[in-house]
Amino acid sequence: MKKALMLSVLVSLFLIASMAMVSATTAECGDQQGPKTLIAGKIYDSANFETADPVADATVHVTCKTIEKDATSKTDGTYSVTFCPDDGCIQTTASAYAEKGGVTSNTQDAQIQDYTTAFDLYLGVINIALIPEFGFFIGGLTLLSAIGVFFLVRRK
Repeated sequence: MKKALMLSVLVSLFLIASMAMVSATTAECGDQQGPKTLIAGKIYDSANFETADPVADATVHVTCKTIEKDATSKTDGTYSVTFCPDDGCIQTTASAYAEKGGVTSNTQDAQIQDYTTAFDLYLGVINIALIPEFGFFIGGLTLLSAIGVFFLVRRK
């Protein structure tokens, strides 16, 4: 897990360095002045990030304050969303969840860190495990099956 975290930090720092080279004004933010907020991360197919495979083409929903933005994960599982200075997504908490093929992940939260002294940017890293969750019906069915197997094995 430490390796995956370090990899995510390195990828994030690379994204920060790349963003620092880009002009301060873009078509997305118009002529808004001030630091932007970048939320980036990676979508995995397992909660064990060290052995998990990346998930491509997952829809990621990122929310900061009341503003929600969507992104699609790339072939390596990475995604990023930029919030403009006027969005007010500064030194707060952002949340994200992913969807693909009818599977929805749990919502993950991250504190947005201040990197304005070096890069004029705020950053939040949210890695998401896209694994199916048991609903009430499936969970109950699994429990009853386990009890049935227990009595079947015990009968012998």
